[in-house]
Amino acid sequence: MATKILLPIDHTDERSWKLALPVALEQAKFYGAELHVVAVIPEIIQLPNLPANYGAGAKQHVQDSIAAILEHGNAGDVPVHIEEGSVYREILKLAYKDGFDLIIMASTKGDFPNYEIGPNLARVVRNAHCSVTVVRDGSR
Repeated sequence: MATKILLPIDHTDERSWKLALPVALEQAKFYGAELHVVAVIPEIIQLPNLPANYGAGAKQHVQDSIAAILEHGNAGDVPVHIEEGSVYREILKLAYKDGFDLIIMASTKGDFPNYEIGPNLARVVRNAHCSVTVVRDGSR
């Protein structure tokens, strides 16, 4: 039984939420669980030719994009976490630190040998302290 569910979303890839958001909402309702969303902004490496404030608006842009996705999916009241760093590491850290007991993630097309499991999903599945539900798109 789940009490806290974490749904990672990539605001630039519809496949990360199109099928997974409805499943996560359904699971949260079924279990009476709290649903949270996390988006991870990959860490920006500061190169010498980039201005010091490069990427300054990224967090707000991602927050706004996720809010629009959730509103469209009738989930506007779901808490959102915006993290920065390695995608799979930030998902795992947040899930462990905040006591999530279920992670729901959408599969995406990967290269051999993972086919429909991208590298971040594969690492989350392998290393998570809790159960991970993979939502697959059967049309692939």
